[in-house]
Amino acid sequence: MRTYTQLSDLTLLTKASPTLILLSCLGYVGTSYATPEEIIAGKTLLAKGIVKAVNPKTNNIRSLKRRSKIMSVEHITTGEKSKAQFSMSDGGLITLKENTEVNVSHYVFNEETQKGSATLEVLSGGLRSISGLIKKTGGDYQVKTPVGSIGIRGTHFAVEVSGDDVYFGVYSGNIDIALNNNQSLSLGVTEGFAFASVNQAGEITSFTQAPEILSLGYNTSQEALEDVAEEENDNTVSTDVSTETATVDVSETPTTNESTSSEEYIQIASENNDQEITEDIIEKIEDIEDIQTIAELISERTGTFDYQQITESNVRSSVGATSDLILNLAVDFDNGTVPGGSLSFTDAQGEWFATYSGLINVDQLELGVNFASHANKLADGNISADFSNGVDEITGNFDLQEVEDTSINAAGSFTVK
Repeated sequence: MRTYTQLSDLTLLTKASPTLILLSCLGYVGTSYATPEEIIAGKTLLAKGIVKAVNPKTNNIRSLKRRSKIMSVEHITTGEKSKAQFSMSDGGLITLKENTEVNVSHYVFNEETQKGSATLEVLSGGLRSISGLIKKTGGDYQVKTPVGSIGIRGTHFAVEVSGDDVYFGVYSGNIDIALNNNQSLSLGVTEGFAFASVNQAGEITSFTQAPEILSLGYNTSQEALEDVAEEENDNTVSTDVSTETATVDVSETPTTNESTSSEEYIQIASENNDQEITEDIIEKIEDIEDIQTIAELISERTGTFDYQQITESNVRSSVGATSDLILNLAVDFDNGTVPGGSLSFTDAQGEWFATYSGLINVDQLELGVNFASHANKLADGNISADFSNGVDEITGNFDLQEVEDTSINAAGSFTVK
């Protein structure tokens, strides 16, 4: 039998809105969910001239300034004699030249899981990008153009839409372009060409060096410093480091002027007590300078070198303690390949074993597991590695799991010289 108290509570509940009743029953009261338009995808480092962002759902227009947020879904344009640069949530960097129109269709990165995905669409003008953790952790990162969609396998690339032609350039890594006519085009450091143009008919023109259009409209060192000085006079700090990021060719040694420009960027930001922007600049410049330094060392080394002396390691298994790690890999500097390598260690159930091979991708190693096993059972996994201490050492990580029972797995990190 119902009591008066229960009837009173029921009366109050029935007077509430249907939405409140539903949320109360489901236990969702007080919980909020962000729409794509409310998810922050990055921040503005530089907005010079007319730079606008349009919310495609509400058509709300925002004028972007330094530190303005970039949302997961946005339509961004730059006007005449304008440019912009954005630091994205996964650590990526995007630079837009004047008269550029870009759709950010989707850009989401989870800092806790270090996973995410992104889709951009270049409608007109020019874009340069250094991709961040979305690409590095295996997430889906695509850039759509009027002639096809780019799948990113590299870290530094450029796109320019000019009339009926779209120009592509790769400065680090590789890109795969799925053209609208069902053809495919691959460009990059391990391909025949790093630069090409494609017209609306799908006709491809390859270039042995970067077409001038891919460089026009981006800062030279002197122009970048002038931007900094100009914005400093406006009581703001320019953070356009496109000279150190978007226009650098990692195959060339940086000049003294470019190095000086880096220091002056940092000094100007520091003098204005802009710690957040200073850290952004330092991080981006250090990333590029590290790539340049390692790329130069790789180009100077010849022959095949065997890395097999383990100096640091940490291995763990789901079935108990591990021991007897043995790891080696051969790097062929003449051909830019990793012709072979293997690792093995034991746990409570038996021996883990894996072989792998791969390529040198400018400043790092792109490796793939060819075969893996655990106690005579088929396994699978991943391995990643980077040069360290110049190119004298290799530091990496691996994860392995049995094919039939993925709960049986192992992972580890290593440094080998």
